[in-house]
Amino acid sequence: MLNKKTFCFTTFIIIALISNIILIHQTLNMKKSVLLLETKVTDFDERLSDFIDSEKEVIDGIDKGITLVLNGQEDNQREVKNELERINRKTDTQFSKTVSMSKTYDAILEEQKKKTIDTAEKDNAFLEEKNYALSLYKKGDFSSAYTALKKLSEERKEDMECLACKTKSLFYINRADSSNYAEILENIKILKQNAAADTECLEIEESIICEQEGFNE
Repeated sequence: MLNKKTFCFTTFIIIALISNIILIHQTLNMKKSVLLLETKVTDFDERLSDFIDSEKEVIDGIDKGITLVLNGQEDNQREVKNELERINRKTDTQFSKTVSMSKTYDAILEEQKKKTIDTAEKDNAFLEEKNYALSLYKKGDFSSAYTALKKLSEERKEDMECLACKTKSLFYINRADSSNYAEILENIKILKQNAAADTECLEIEESIICEQEGFNE
């Protein structure tokens, strides 16, 4: 029979062995749990890394899109600014041209007014001189009338009335002065070309021609 001391020691050994077995079992279970946890953590890290990478691509894409939009806005702003500057330059140029044209037009208008005034004054002066010369002709002062009408005919060659009265005045100064016939006939020729030769002028022409033909005979 085992004594009490031996029994107690044996019991202690058995309990120690059982405790050790339990401890070993628990340690193995803990190692398995840690390994499983490490596996799960590694898997989670991998998934998180993949998620971050995928999200990073999305974020990079968004950033690129935002950058493109901002760059497009900047390009549009620059284009709008350049267009506004071009329009302003064109407007300024057009305004300058308009001002220049206005000044030129004003100068032309002023010059035209001066010419109109000058022309009117000259016309009035010419008309006064013409009326005076015609009054001399009507009075029978053919010498003075011829001098005045000759000056007016040279000034206004288109005035057929002055030319006709000048021609007749020259003839009536001295009907027998044949030295004036060439001028008289030339003037009557011009009057006829302009349908301005009156009956009196035609009679003077006929008289001169008849006289010249008589001399030739």
